[in-house]
Amino acid sequence: MSLSRRPTLTHPQARHVHTTYDSYGAAVADYTWFPGPQVLYVRWHGHVTGDELVRAAHTGLRLNQHWQPRVLFHDLRGSTGEWGEDSARPWLEYEWVPGIQSQCPNLRGIVTLFDARMTMPYANTLIISLLDQQFEFRVFYSLLSAWRWVDQRTRPHAEPGAWFPALPA
Repeated sequence: MSLSRRPTLTHPQARHVHTTYDSYGAAVADYTWFPGPQVLYVRWHGHVTGDELVRAAHTGLRLNQHWQPRVLFHDLRGSTGEWGEDSARPWLEYEWVPGIQSQCPNLRGIVTLFDARMTMPYANTLIISLLDQQFEFRVFYSLLSAWRWVDQRTRPHAEPGAWFPALPA
């Protein structure tokens, strides 16, 4: 699988709000705001380490506080790495989770989208387990299935299915 950046989702109202870079200047995460359903979509790129996850999560906390999404959507299909390593887990557990819970009262769920062809390091599954215990959390391997779940969580605030982004080929 190529680690080149996949095309981002397109929608007339979608707004790119930030890109986080690693210490070498490569994009790690692109953040896109979908105002209709109030979704903050995070597209991850390249080989993500625990330190890069924490750096992006600091940014994500600020963006979540600003935009107050109903759903946080992490698309990890374009990335690899052991981002659940020891440096990231304590920070996520004791800083990020309480920060999101206290400062983002509108959050109804977190979606994570993985490439079904990729294996996941055990350390990453520990992060997934942590998030699953703290939030309404779902893992998907299909973009369409993930957006359908998002639609169900945000429907009172948007026309059902009307805001679905154009899915890249």
